[in-house]
Amino acid sequence: MNRERDASTAVNGLEELFLTNPGISLDAISKAVVDEACRLTGSRAGFAGYTDPFTGRLMAAARTDKTQKKRRGKTEPFVSPEFNKLWARVLKGKKPLLSNSVPPGRGAAGHSRDGIKTGKFLVLPALSGRKQLGLLALANPRGGDYSATQLKTARQMARAYAIILKRKLAEDLQRREHESILAIIASSQDIIYSADMEGKIVYASPKVAAYGYRPKELIGRSIFELVHPGDRDFAVKALAKARKTGRTLPMISYRLRKKDKGYFFMEQKSGIIMSGGVPALITGVARDVGKKLSAAALLKENEAILRSIFETSKDAIFIKDLSGRYIKLNKACADVFLLKPEAALGKTDADILPPKVAQEVVKDDLEVVRTGKTITRTYDRTLPSGKYYFSTVKTPLRDAGGKITGVLGVARDITNVKKAEAELAEFRAAEAMSEVARPLAHDINNALAVINGHATLIDDDINDSGQIKTGIAQILNAVKWAAELTSRFQYFARNPKPRCGTAKEIKAALG
Repeated sequence: MNRERDASTAVNGLEELFLTNPGISLDAISKAVVDEACRLTGSRAGFAGYTDPFTGRLMAAARTDKTQKKRRGKTEPFVSPEFNKLWARVLKGKKPLLSNSVPPGRGAAGHSRDGIKTGKFLVLPALSGRKQLGLLALANPRGGDYSATQLKTARQMARAYAIILKRKLAEDLQRREHESILAIIASSQDIIYSADMEGKIVYASPKVAAYGYRPKELIGRSIFELVHPGDRDFAVKALAKARKTGRTLPMISYRLRKKDKGYFFMEQKSGIIMSGGVPALITGVARDVGKKLSAAALLKENEAILRSIFETSKDAIFIKDLSGRYIKLNKACADVFLLKPEAALGKTDADILPPKVAQEVVKDDLEVVRTGKTITRTYDRTLPSGKYYFSTVKTPLRDAGGKITGVLGVARDITNVKKAEAELAEFRAAEAMSEVARPLAHDINNALAVINGHATLIDDDINDSGQIKTGIAQILNAVKWAAELTSRFQYFARNPKPRCGTAKEIKAALG
């Protein structure tokens, strides 16, 4: 009973060590496991190792008592790509190995790399289901052969090691994915911002630093303070029209002030976030177009935007209010619920998801609102549209005064990476076929968007029905006609028909 209690205490101690030390390394965990296993089983030697997910090699830490330290001279983990030793059978077969009499010259037997003669040897796999995560190896028990109690204790330690390894490896993977997402955002060449419908900025991306600003110092300021005086009236009218109609112009361009001196030309694409059926926020992506030196540079930047849109459009994006009701969600998110976006508005997770899943989602939302911090989670979800594996980031949404008004979330379906890569390859093939037609269609379409925006604003300011009003109407009709022609041309630019077969046939031919 005492030995069983000691084993249970040791397992709890290992779990506490892992949970109370978020930054603990796999090597430190492995050392703690082998030390406890040797102590509980009376083994004089041993090591615990995990399979490195990137190299496939066994990373192992040996027992670290005074005798071992003196004989080895160091306790750093070692990497072994060899599979000709007895413990390699456990890695391959995923089954325990016990030998109370091992002939010399078999790798694990005889004199080990630590100078210890090994005659009795026990190796247990650390399994998660059928997946081999590592192993626990012990040797030379005090008092003779390994007893049934010692074997049971060793199995407990191997199971605890497997559980900790699974969680630690998953956390490390999630951390690397999160760091990659942050790196992509930090390296963006565009300014991304959000403002309320009066023009007060509620969010500004790190790119504003290129123009002398810190993101925090822009929060709460009016965007019109930064607009060139010659463009300010146009910007005010554009926002007023968006507030009235709930829609933004396809593209607008104006000059923004740098913090120190001067202005820069920018093109902006934006959208409206609705709340309670009325416009609540305007979000924009502003690109500095003053630095474009040639058509080649313009083409390269446009390709980068298209790739970014393509790669991120499959992420589920949503906004909830403090009551947990969806006030905005994109099509990718609505598709997961088997609903149209407008049908999901106003609903809660309890209205859409299975009860258990809804409870877990609400728990995370409450944590974001309570702590005011961003959280990252990885979920295995069974939803109305099927089974998914999501990497989700949730962050508090604040108003101009800093008060939390809801939760913004982005969920990435990481089970479809291979499919996305195949679609991206097909997209790039189409891009190569249309590299001559695309830039021309894109530039014409942008020019028409700017003409249409200015003409629309001028038309709104004219109340009579004179020749100017008629002329503006003709301009708008001409822009519409030209846009239809450009749309056909742009469709060809983005969707060229290959001569060697259909897109499906080309994809099959490429394997």
